[in-house]
Order: sequence, then structure tokens, then C-alpha cells
Amino acid sequence: MLKIFVLLKQVPKSHNLEINKETGTLIRENIKNIINPDDVNGLELGLQIKGVYGGEVTAMTMGPPQAKLALREALAMGVDHAILISDPQFAYSDTLQTTLVLEEAFERINNYDVIITGRETSDSSTGQVPYQLSEALNVPLITDIFTYEFDGDIFKCQRNFGHESQNIEVKLPVLLRVGKNFNTPRHVPLVGINEAFEKKIDIINFDTLNCPVHLDGCNKSPTQVVKTEKFFPKRKNEFIKGTLRDKMDAIIELMKENGIERIWTGKYDYTEE
Repeated sequence: MLKIFVLLKQVPKSHNLEINKETGTLIRENIKNIINPDDVNGLELGLQIKGVYGGEVTAMTMGPPQAKLALREALAMGVDHAILISDPQFAYSDTLQTTLVLEEAFERINNYDVIITGRETSDSSTGQVPYQLSEALNVPLITDIFTYEFDGDIFKCQRNFGHESQNIEVKLPVLLRVGKNFNTPRHVPLVGINEAFEKKIDIINFDTLNCPVHLDGCNKSPTQVVKTEKFFPKRKNEFIKGTLRDKMDAIIELMKENGIERIWTGKYDYTEE
């Protein structure tokens, strides 16, 4: 029976983003939070795999206590189990600290076949955790798959890599990274919502993992937030008049002024023949 784990994160809705001016971090309390969009597609993939090949799907998140609501939503979608990794000592963890904590959690679980993550989170957009976790667990990571099958303990898939289509076979366990366009997540049924609040959420904290002292997001994260601010891009419109040749010359000059022409062509000058 396949043991499928889907990693998800509770994030603020994009239009609700607020920043703590003193710490430079996002304010996550008392605002509308959702499951990170990419991770919903990861949940759908996990449930689809279970539907075809059997197994159990566990949703796992690392976050504050209110992240239980994201796990309840995952349970309502149809996952079998939910795990919340939460401890004040894990607060403000960067991607490295997050990966090290997840590594400890999976070493404790010690029974997994498929780990699914989203491509990136909407609140930080680093996309680093899948790659780092693959290295930490020594589990192959496969991205951008578009077909897949399980043959015993062998995972087979096709993936796009640039202009190539690659056929890959690896022995389980495997880590898969998917994005929000990979599939269409199912709707949450009302009966699923009722059942979700009756299911137990397992809690893993610092003491549960017996973590080494270096797992301290508050003080040991090598990435420190110095400043965070909202950015509102301002664009200036410029109309170019004249003949087609005049317009071409003007555009080339603008590209040169902004360093675009050099990057694009590797040349600085055009000479008319």
C-alpha cells in the first residue's frame, strides 16, 4: 500500500498581505489564510494516485497552530491523515531550517513512498524546499511530469525538460513537484467538511522530534529578513511616431539605453548595409 505524503503551507490571501513594520515579516494572525495554490494541486495528485493505485494520503504542514484549518480543508478533500509540525522554536524558519525540520519528521515517520510538493509558495516564492528536501532525504526529485504510473516499487513518468520529453524510471521513494496548472483540484463536498472536523490531527513539536539545538528558526536561520515592503510598479507610456524605420531606430536606442540590446544580441552597434 502506497504511503503518500503531501506537503502544504497555509498562506495569506494575496490581497490580504500585511507586513509587521518592526520585524519585516508577514502578519499571519487574524487575516484570511488559504492553502497555497500549488499545494492544492499536490493534494489532488495525491488523491488521484490513491484512487488508481490504492494507499493512504497524509497532508503535512509546518506552521503556527492556526494552520490546522488548512489541514482540515485537506481532510475535507479526502486525505486520510493530517500532521501539523508546530513549535515556537520553529517560528521564522527560512527554507533551510524548514527543510531540516521536515527531514527530522520524515526520519521519524520512516515509511513513505511518495512525497508531493507544490512548485513554490505564494508568500515567499523561493521554490527551494523541494530541492533541499530531496538532498536531505536522498530521494530523487522529479519536476514537470505529465504522465506517470506505478509498477510495483518502480515509478515511471514522462516529463518536459526544456524542448525535451524525458522518460524516467526510479525506485521508490520519490519526491514529485507540481504546479497549479498540473490538474484541476476537486471541489470539497459538504459531507467532507463535517467529517474533517471529526478527524484527529497529529501534532509534532520540538520535543517530539528530539531535535538538535541547531533547529531554531528564531535564531539559527541563516536567512534574516532585514526589510519587507509592498511594491507597486509604475509604468510610463511613451509613444513613438514616424516611419517604420524611425520607430525601429528609436526602439533600438531605447534598448541600448536600458541595457537590453546588449543582453539580447550581444552587440552594441548596428551597421546598415
